[in-house]
Amino acid sequence: MKEILLIFIPALTLVPTAVAAALAMRKISSTALDGMTRQPEIAAQLFTSMLVSLALVEALVIYSLVVALMLAAKV
Repeated sequence: MKEILLIFIPALTLVPTAVAAALAMRKISSTALDGMTRQPEIAAQLFTSMLVSLALVEALVIYSLVVALMLAAKV
């Protein structure tokens, strides 16, 4: 039983988070690129904002990984 929980707890914790993060990153990237094509003069500022936003979304996935490992350690 423990072996099954060790597989399912991280999977059920990480999969929805990773899917949501991938969709959020897609939206951030497409919106930033759309803005860069409309106003090329502020492309550098948009690029910086896009990178910061992507890093924050990725941090949420890393936090989810930490929580999943903590839950798996308790099993």
